Amino acid sequence: MALLRHLPNIITLSNLLLGCIGIIFAGWGDLISAARCIYIAAILDFFDGFAARALKASSPIGKDLDSLSDVVSFGVLPGILLYQLSASVPGIIGLEYAVLILPLLSALRLARFNHDTRQSDKFIGVPTPASAILVASLLIWLFSSPASIMPELNKTIVAAFALGLALLLNAPFALFALKFKHFGWSGNELIYVFLIFSLILIISLSYLGLAFVILAYILVSAVLALFKPKIR
Repeated sequence: MALLRHLPNIITLSNLLLGCIGIIFAGWGDLISAARCIYIAAILDFFDGFAARALKASSPIGKDLDSLSDVVSFGVLPGILLYQLSASVPGIIGLEYAVLILPLLSALRLARFNHDTRQSDKFIGVPTPASAILVASLLIWLFSSPASIMPELNKTIVAAFALGLALLLNAPFALFALKFKHFGWSGNELIYVFLIFSLILIISLSYLGLAFVILAYILVSAVLALFKPKIR
């Protein structure tokens, strides 16, 4: 039973391991495999928290370990993927390094999250796993779809995307919660509609659909935030 109490941290370390493996894949030039490591890491990131609550094994060390792992899997790895993408397209020499703003502001977002009591039941700013999944999904689509816009890309576009995403990580608006307090329709209308919409997008557009789901989540949350008091 004592071993079970360490299960959440083992899952968290597995998340970190996937981030490291993804970085290795990226260094080999296998960007699609590296991007897929983000998906597996995101699944592990969900289950470490689930396991900690189920086993009542939450701890300050576990929380810090989770953020440290997320910096690698959802900050450094997406940054390296964008760097490799930027290095492969035309544009101003040296501008590919601008995408490294993403891991820097991912680390800042995670550090704030650990000490922000407002985020105990909601996210303020885009969560790093969502940011990383968006990067992974777009990259897989770009490199695997014959209809992608890859020939139109340049370093400026990639840098602007990285900067915009980095700023959204620390933006002062709350994303609407995708948590059910009960499973009835009343009070959960937005969640059900969004989940059905997301399922349709993913089934019809695969990786690109998943990217659109993340973008829609950010957009809907931003619109909702306009009608609520500004977060301080």
